[in-house]
Amino acid sequence: MKPWMRKFVGVIGVTAAAVTIPVAVTPSAHADSAYGCNYPEVCFYTDTHVQSAIVARFKVVTSSWQYLKYPNTNYAVVNTRNDDVAYVLNSSGTVNCVKPNGSYSSAERVVAVRISSRSTC
Repeated sequence: MKPWMRKFVGVIGVTAAAVTIPVAVTPSAHADSAYGCNYPEVCFYTDTHVQSAIVARFKVVTSSWQYLKYPNTNYAVVNTRNDDVAYVLNSSGTVNCVKPNGSYSSAERVVAVRISSRSTC
């Protein structure tokens, strides 16, 4: 192979590598956390303020209720999931729905949560 041909092939190879590198290192989409609650969790706080301590974290989509180990009154809940709603069961039997990337607070006693793959309440 002639010297000018080697240079040409080398330039083509470097150019091809430079074109493919950005594609290989492009980061995928990343969801954010909120108020100390990591994606993709549904978190419960000790009172109606999301600045209070987190007392429970749930991640699993289920068809049944997941009961809180220590149910409490006056709570806040944050849903960091992008596409899933969280149903919150109160001791009175009422159910509240927390939208994706939403939050909710109540003076009622929270008992359980059910994360659903539905995207709307």
